[in-house]
Amino acid sequence: MLIGISYALAACLIWGLIFVVPGFMPEFNAIEIAFGRYLVYGSISTLFLLKSRLNHHGSYPLKIWLKATHFSLMATVVYYISLVLALRYANPAICALILGVSPITIAFYGNWKQRECSFKHLILPSVLILVGLLIMNAPHLMNNEAASEYALGLLLCLISLLAWSWYVVANAKFIKDHPHIPSNEWSTLIGVTSLIWIGLLGLFFGIFYSDSIDMTKYITISPELMNFIYGSLALGVLCSWLGAFLWNKASPHLPVAIAGQLTIFETVFGLCFVYLLKQELPPIMECLGITLLLTAVGYGMTIPMERESIETHS
Repeated sequence: MLIGISYALAACLIWGLIFVVPGFMPEFNAIEIAFGRYLVYGSISTLFLLKSRLNHHGSYPLKIWLKATHFSLMATVVYYISLVLALRYANPAICALILGVSPITIAFYGNWKQRECSFKHLILPSVLILVGLLIMNAPHLMNNEAASEYALGLLLCLISLLAWSWYVVANAKFIKDHPHIPSNEWSTLIGVTSLIWIGLLGLFFGIFYSDSIDMTKYITISPELMNFIYGSLALGVLCSWLGAFLWNKASPHLPVAIAGQLTIFETVFGLCFVYLLKQELPPIMECLGITLLLTAVGYGMTIPMERESIETHS
């Protein structure tokens, strides 16, 4: 299990960059950043796939490709696009709070799909995570928004939460059921198929929103464009491909109930990066919230697993 925890923490460390990298691209909106990220992810994955084919690897049946297409739909379009749209309509603090609940939903949903521990053992760490998130976001929850837009933002955020929870659990099951597919190649397959969805979305925006798209900033060499390119490379190569690879390496070694709780470290590492860039310490309330999150995960590591689950993940 220690190997799985190490890989999971490494993945969360890299995912934490998602909190700060967009800040270096202020001239580009969230949708543009999402397109840049997944265009790079899909392109680099295609290069990896071609390299594997040249080495006579990476050949999989249609059903595996269809699975990868389904997973990339949930992870690329439903999860991430819903998230960036939710951030436009709802209070970002509310979005952070709702998505911060994902360790709880992943743990309960994963344990429901495959019983690995008693549900009562998940209650205390779940409560600690929820309280910690409330404490961390409390100062930011008082801003009022237009009711209709706010409701739409909340709905999109809930869709994003459900999509991410489904993806983590289903992805873990797929990896355990298909040990012959290396983690790097599964990450590559999802990346390649994500190009399909990015292409369809690009076509949609090109047809219906062409008048509002300023193409000059994509073809005019400038410091802003270079920041966008570097940021997209960081998000696509590191956060998407490498992060997924590390998480896929972790999944076979961890019960989903524990893996779900470890995802909270994405938030913790993200906040660490934010305050490192600001060169200041986090407020006392955020420190208290982070302490509760870490306490929850520490307690989660002590949860007794059922014998069958222990044998499966050892």
